[in-house]
Amino acid sequence: MERNDELADLPQYGDDGPTPVRASDNGDALSPFGEASIMDLLQQDLQEIADTKEVYIRLKGYERSGIQIKYHLPHKGRELSDIARKVEREHKDAYSRNINIAIDTMIHLCSGVYCQPEGVLEPVMLDPGDTGEPCMFDGRLAQLMGIDDEVASARQVVRRLFGDNDMAIIAHAEKLQRWLANTKADVTLEIWQTQGE
Repeated sequence: MERNDELADLPQYGDDGPTPVRASDNGDALSPFGEASIMDLLQQDLQEIADTKEVYIRLKGYERSGIQIKYHLPHKGRELSDIARKVEREHKDAYSRNINIAIDTMIHLCSGVYCQPEGVLEPVMLDPGDTGEPCMFDGRLAQLMGIDDEVASARQVVRRLFGDNDMAIIAHAEKLQRWLANTKADVTLEIWQTQGE
């Protein structure tokens, strides 16, 4: 078998120092990945991506209670395009369409509302009625927030939870969208902190 001369001619780092490549297990080729082979790294990445099905995203402004929403991946990507088509039929202007697509996506992918006050190690489901199920963007959450007589839909619950602040909704939805595109994304970062992610 022929040896790859380009890799064989790489400079060594010091007389006794390590080389940036190593021979593969079969001794024929060199690998620039240290002790792990590219196959090992690929399989680790694939496993991490495959194992990540849910994410918790914190809500800005709820630092004391640590409110966060648990989201899951859609079962099929078509679910999200169905949401977009439905909202596009309801709203003609681009702004209303975009904000309502974001809200409806959050509602659809929500697995529950959780809290994690400082000092608590894991998120705890908000379950005021001890049903064994967390609140969603629903009447139970509205009642917990003290607004159950003011809201009539999940969209209104979302809006009130975010203080009727569309920019806060958009910022939160952007974190969800970033996670949907890359389940290894750090959703604690703001959009301006994510360059190169």
